[in-house]
Amino acid sequence: MKRLVEDAQVELYQGDCREVLTRFPESYFDLIITSPPYADQRKNTYGGIPPGKYVKWFIPISQQLLRVLKPTGTFILNIKERVSDGERNTYVLELIMAMREQGWLWTEEFIWHKKNCYPGKWPNRFRDAWERLIQFNKAKTFHMYQDEVRVPMGDWANTRLKNLSSTDKIRDNSKVGSGFG
Repeated sequence: MKRLVEDAQVELYQGDCREVLTRFPESYFDLIITSPPYADQRKNTYGGIPPGKYVKWFIPISQQLLRVLKPTGTFILNIKERVSDGERNTYVLELIMAMREQGWLWTEEFIWHKKNCYPGKWPNRFRDAWERLIQFNKAKTFHMYQDEVRVPMGDWANTRLKNLSSTDKIRDNSKVGSGFG
């Protein structure tokens, strides 16, 4: 794997992001990754945010993130819907919609697979063995380094890739408008 940044410097800031982010100028960060408290979780640590108030709580934070992210940068939100009374709450979907109204582009979604997950105690669902990593960007053209994270798929892919449609062949060989810098 090649190094994208030689002699990278890392600075850590401890504090409430709602206060710390105000110290930074616009378009400062290339990458922001956060895992905020999930609704009604960690009440003793964070006070807990009810699902019905989650979007209102997070939108001022995402506004600051939008301000400090570079136009070519990426914001990754690690979040998962909580289950209450046998049903998943919609606050994550509502948050995505509110962030789109705020100016964010919802560009990708990844799954964090938890291999150490054990079966749940519920009779009607499995224990969550995954969490969402939702990618947001400010613009359709942003830096993305696919080759740095690709994993070989196996020999079966060679046969399948020979059968790509003409549209896929054009799209896969073109950098124009693909959003990958």
